[in-house]
Amino acid sequence: DALMAITGCYDQLQSHHIYDSDPWGGGMIRWDCMSDNGYANWKWMQGGAVARGEHSATDNFLYNTWMNLYRGIGRCNTAIKNIGEMDETQIEPATKARVVAEARFIRALLYNLLTMHFRDVPLIKEPLTVEESEVAKTDQSEIVDFIISELNAIVSDLPDPDELLGSEWGKATSGAALSLLARVYLYYGQWANAASTAQQVIDLGAYTLFPDYKNLFQVDNEVNNEVIFPVCFERGPDEDGANFAGYWGANAVVYQRVLENLANEYYCTDGLPIDQSPLYNADNPYENRDPRFDATIVSKNSIWRGGTISWSKINFTGYTMRKWTEEYNSENHFDTPQDFFVIRYGHVLLIRAEALVESGGSETEITGLINQLRDRVGMPHVEDVEGTGLSTDQLRELVRHERRIETAFEGLRYIDLKRWGILGERIQYYNENDVANWPKLPVYNWDDTKFRVWPIPENELDRNKNLVQHIEWQ
Repeated sequence: DALMAITGCYDQLQSHHIYDSDPWGGGMIRWDCMSDNGYANWKWMQGGAVARGEHSATDNFLYNTWMNLYRGIGRCNTAIKNIGEMDETQIEPATKARVVAEARFIRALLYNLLTMHFRDVPLIKEPLTVEESEVAKTDQSEIVDFIISELNAIVSDLPDPDELLGSEWGKATSGAALSLLARVYLYYGQWANAASTAQQVIDLGAYTLFPDYKNLFQVDNEVNNEVIFPVCFERGPDEDGANFAGYWGANAVVYQRVLENLANEYYCTDGLPIDQSPLYNADNPYENRDPRFDATIVSKNSIWRGGTISWSKINFTGYTMRKWTEEYNSENHFDTPQDFFVIRYGHVLLIRAEALVESGGSETEITGLINQLRDRVGMPHVEDVEGTGLSTDQLRELVRHERRIETAFEGLRYIDLKRWGILGERIQYYNENDVANWPKLPVYNWDDTKFRVWPIPENELDRNKNLVQHIEWQ
């Protein structure tokens, strides 16, 4: 019963509104399409209204996100309570402690997503009766303190990464808890804690960068020492595999487009931006580029499914997504066994690098962390191109650039822009550049007085009379 309960908690992470997605869902990849990385092609698609600045408390995407995150939290609360009440005749104490810790990890993960977007939300820590279900909002700061406390408390009850059996791939470990904790510290500006916790993960010695960036995101290589916590999927028999990078037949991913301003962010192989490098070729933009470009993006004249991509498949913005896709087989691409990587070692290196920048850390260490990522793809070191003696602003831009191209379409960019306070600025850039160059794209709206937080869904306000809408949306 305990194992079935925790399986239900993991299962909710596969929701099309959390870590899976498809044209009709609004999960993690779609969050990149609410940023300056991508674009949801059809107006009715989940998340499109948020991207365009046309959303309100009645938006289905917001409701589905809220509902599915709380559904997962509810499953975790039930598992924590019921397993916690089992005695030694029903479950071994060590197993009990571990399974409860796994449920607490998943709950912390879901609460972090909730409060990053909706800010103040009900903090529910145990199963509720109908009479108890109308819970008021809790301040974001209290929710963050709860998340941090939970993650610190469960590290010792979770197995170390090297203790995980092959059949247990995808289960939470001590490394996953520490990595999520480092991310939470980073998101809320606790720089010293973010840097030290990321270093704890590094010091475990359990994780390394997978040597081939492009093939890291292919099914054959998804079990490797870079992946710290995945959401796992398997193909069929009931078409319950992953959908988040699906496409129809031999086509391409036509419903989620890559924006030009992301494509232009990838440097040439000499380490220079495309507007400075003599190596850039606009007719074949994938040539002489940081290898992460072609691993992430299908572009003009590049190879897709063994042949040159047809312009008709990418003519909306000039680019589409390659990362995560099943490129060469003829299977149902909306039912794949591709895991989604919630946290990987590359993320941890970037967390420590950013935290060091913001806390006045060593330039040598910061650039050394970035150089590890560049070494994997054969790009020049920072000191050989950008130089040494960099200012804090220069280091900040260096890390933000590397974070963008390293993690594109991993569900991080939208949150990054919000927490850096530059989402509105990047929307303006999109309007002035992407829309100007690709007139089929819509102009986005930005309201700085309200768009920094998502409104509480109206359905929830109707059901819960103790909930009060955020002041920005009243």
